[in-house]
Amino acid sequence: MGVFSVRAKMRNLLDRYRPPAEHGEEVECDLMVDSGAIQLALPAETVERLKLEPFDTTRVRTAFGAVRECRVCGIVELEVQGRRCCVEAIELPRGTRPLLGAVPLEQMDWHISPQEQKLLPNPESPDGPLLPMY
Repeated sequence: MGVFSVRAKMRNLLDRYRPPAEHGEEVECDLMVDSGAIQLALPAETVERLKLEPFDTTRVRTAFGAVRECRVCGIVELEVQGRRCCVEAIELPRGTRPLLGAVPLEQMDWHISPQEQKLLPNPESPDGPLLPMY
């Protein structure tokens, strides 16, 4: 499990195709690095600021063991330390801490260094993501 935060920039991918009056905000915030989480997870107020559209629901298990149904929204253009990916977001209750989970970490090819409390680029691809295709 991650125990540190990283700064991230996010915007709604659909803003590329919508008139400016319908754009969500570009949001910059700290995300808790959590390799125990699967996906990007954002509190409802961030989902609203980005103007993300819900397109599905999924069941999730919280860190406390509770099972709940959450909306799946997206798609988010996510940038962390110069690396980018596009991912769906799980909507969390208001006031919760946003999480950066395993899927976007893998897509951006980041390795977690819990001792240094930071993300490290894959040593095989220090200049950008190198994704396995097999």
